[in-house]
Amino acid sequence: MKAKLIKIKDGYELFTQGFLKGSTNHNLIDSLNVEEGNTRYKLSLKNCQAIERGWDLDELAKIEYPICEVWNDEEALIRELAFKKGFQKALELMGDKKFSEEDLMEAYSRGQTNSPIQSLQQTEWDVEIETVPALSNNGNVYYGDIPKLDADGCLILKKYKNG
Repeated sequence: MKAKLIKIKDGYELFTQGFLKGSTNHNLIDSLNVEEGNTRYKLSLKNCQAIERGWDLDELAKIEYPICEVWNDEEALIRELAFKKGFQKALELMGDKKFSEEDLMEAYSRGQTNSPIQSLQQTEWDVEIETVPALSNNGNVYYGDIPKLDADGCLILKKYKNG
C-alpha cells in the first residue's frame, strides 16, 4: 500500500489519500484511536530515519561484520559496535555539511535571477506499507492484506520503488 511519509518538527507522519495513517507521536495515535477506533498506527522512529537517510546503521554493520566462521559471536559483536561507533563519529564530523555542491550552485543561480528558493532538504518520501495476508483463526485467508507490524507494534515502511 503506497503512502507519503512527511518529516515534521517533532518526528514523522504518514498519510494515505490525504488522511493521517500513522505517526511517531505514539500518544497522538493512542488518543485518536480511543476516539475514532483503531484506524491509525504507530511509526518506528528508527524505520522513518532509515527511509530519510537511505540507510540503517544496524543493517550496514551486520552486512560489514556478519557472524560467521571467521569470528565468534563476541568478536563479531565487538567489530559491529566499533563499526557503528566509527560511522557515528564520521557523521558527527560531517554534520554541518548539509548541502552538496550542486545544491549551492542551484541556490546561487536562483538568487541571481530572483527565483524563489525552496528548501533543499527533502521532507517527504513516497513509501510503501508492508502487508501480510489477513488470516482467520482456522488459517483461511480473508479478503485483502493487513499492515505488517514490527515487534513494537509499529508499521513497517520501505521506500516506494516504481515498477
